[in-house]
Amino acid sequence: MAANQAETEAGITAAAYAEIPDNFRETAPFVCTDIKEIKAVFFRGERVIFYDACSFRRHSGLPVPERSILTNFFKERGTVIFITRCILMELAGERHVLPKQIVDFMQALSDAGLRVVLFNEEHVRDILAECFSSQERVNEYLLWAVRTVKTPVSSIMDALKSDKKLHSAVLEEKNLKSTDLYQKFFAGARGCKAHDDNLGEELLSVCLHVLANLPGLPAGKLSVVTDDKGAAGRIDSVMRKSGIQNQAARIILYSTPKLAQHMYHEHDNLTWDNLVNLLSAGTSGNITVMGFTPFDIAVQEKISMSPRDLARKIMEPNGISIVF
Repeated sequence: MAANQAETEAGITAAAYAEIPDNFRETAPFVCTDIKEIKAVFFRGERVIFYDACSFRRHSGLPVPERSILTNFFKERGTVIFITRCILMELAGERHVLPKQIVDFMQALSDAGLRVVLFNEEHVRDILAECFSSQERVNEYLLWAVRTVKTPVSSIMDALKSDKKLHSAVLEEKNLKSTDLYQKFFAGARGCKAHDDNLGEELLSVCLHVLANLPGLPAGKLSVVTDDKGAAGRIDSVMRKSGIQNQAARIILYSTPKLAQHMYHEHDNLTWDNLVNLLSAGTSGNITVMGFTPFDIAVQEKISMSPRDLARKIMEPNGISIVF
């Protein structure tokens, strides 16, 4: 009992993550959850940005001026913000409560005129069904995506191993006519969510793999914002495989430094102080980026400097090109 109490006080518990945070109703006025509206928002939006948990936390801590710059930048480009159910679970953590700063950021995005969507991963079936009438074809896209994303050591594989029926349906193509395969797979996977695993990013990769194959989807409509280099590598690897095999639409990966540089190049009024604040939010010490300078002949994986120096490099003509 004493050990369990100590773990609880330290914030490291054995409790399962909750699909619905205890205080989720606080977000009801400014987060869209209706599937009909979600489909309309997805197809109508010029850009759909999926946020990873680490970047959403980071941007929720932005000072008000820089937060306004970010939200205005999104709004001017017809952006809608999507947060998957598993990423929401990570934001709420093992205490099952969304921090006030997270809730306030959701409201700030909505107040700025942006649509904020809670996207259950299984909603990809509803979106795909708008383009394909065959249930077998819709299910095949999920199976291809799971096979592309999973590895022998992965959170998805752990979830499939724990459910023989799900393993059979997804990996052995049993019952391709099932109308609830997406629901069973994603709900089953989320039920295996564990402390510090990669499930959120893996399920997001599955969603992106499926959505990238929508007919006529413009390149760059789908974007991911993440500051987790491991997650970015996994998503990039999946999308490269998808593009080679299925001619899928290109998806853009943004880290906060890459997004800040992109914003600076398209925003005449972005100052050095703004850049420093954007780069510094949620971090301490030097920032490490992938990129190249005029003196490099190849991308450097570890360019490390302070936010102040990186801001100067971004503002300097041909100073640095950030890849991630």
